Amino acid sequence: MSATLKNLLLLVVAILALAGGYWTAQSLRPTDPVRETTPTYGGGTLIDFSLPDLDGKKHSLSEWRGKVIVLNFWATWCPPCREEIPLFIALQKRYGPGGIQLVGVATADNKESVVAYRKSTGMNYPILIGDDDAMDVMARYGNRQGSIPYTVIIDRQGTIVARKLGAFDQADLMRVLGPLLPPSGTPSPSSI
Repeated sequence: MSATLKNLLLLVVAILALAGGYWTAQSLRPTDPVRETTPTYGGGTLIDFSLPDLDGKKHSLSEWRGKVIVLNFWATWCPPCREEIPLFIALQKRYGPGGIQLVGVATADNKESVVAYRKSTGMNYPILIGDDDAMDVMARYGNRQGSIPYTVIIDRQGTIVARKLGAFDQADLMRVLGPLLPPSGTPSPSSI
């Protein structure tokens, strides 16, 4: 058998092994709704927690009860997190007076980089910070993998209406939030 034929045979075997491994991993993967790229709906109620803001003052999530809370776990070094932050800034600016409250939770980040990033982007909503504590809160909200960005949307009564692992786009975010706003404030997908 020639060297070329042996190399070709090894390549075919390697490709088949890789395809078989991928198929096995996919078929054994648990069906965890947190892993979906589109928002998943329903499931539980507001889980209160306290974390410090960038000035060191502790805040409890229950401070914003009665509002629609968009709870976003993120980090400055995370490209998908950075992509959705302008959307959240626009959302808070436009719908904050109508009862939407964004709350950012910076995970696995140092305070100085979060302060600098907030200043450079003009983030207009509260930013809480915590390392292990923030990761614990995120796990309690259903994201046990610790991947970010991760967003939880909670209605005015404290019911979780959506969870999303990965960055929100404007259309998906407005589809979830539209029914939660007062009738006069119902956004269209292009309204931010």
